[in-house]
Amino acid sequence: ERAKNYISSLGSKIIIGINIEGSFPEKSIQKNELKQICLGLYNSYSNVKIVILMSPGRVSKTNKIISELNLDFVIPSYTTKTILDVAALIEQLDLIISPDTSIVHLASAFDKPIVSIHENNRLSYRLWSPSSTLSKTVFAESTYGITNYSVEEIIHYSLSFIQQIEKEICE
Repeated sequence: ERAKNYISSLGSKIIIGINIEGSFPEKSIQKNELKQICLGLYNSYSNVKIVILMSPGRVSKTNKIISELNLDFVIPSYTTKTILDVAALIEQLDLIISPDTSIVHLASAFDKPIVSIHENNRLSYRLWSPSSTLSKTVFAESTYGITNYSVEEIIHYSLSFIQQIEKEICE
């Protein structure tokens, strides 16, 4: 109920969830890339609200990042305290962008459109790739962590999913 109420309070926009946290710091989306992703999406399709997912231990750090972005269409999620909390929220989102973490697998369980960011390690990808019917992965140049990946690809894939979502809404 909490997730449904939260999402319905955001209006009739496409709701994009972005998980910026990785399983270790090198697998996290950095503030500069986050801003580029958010602006790229919004500048191409302004009927979006971008929700940054927050875990209990990262509330102040995540709020600080969002505040520094200074983009009124980017907001924090409520704090998800358990895996069930975050699963309920993910179920309500229209699109998820995330580094290769458990968020990718939760989104896949709900068959949500997902754009994942993965280190350039094909064996790891083969083992842990998203299984949603609508998923795209952007590979970093680095074999450890996610550095030097294409923000433009993330935006491109996300916008193609948004077009599909809009098409389904209109049908």
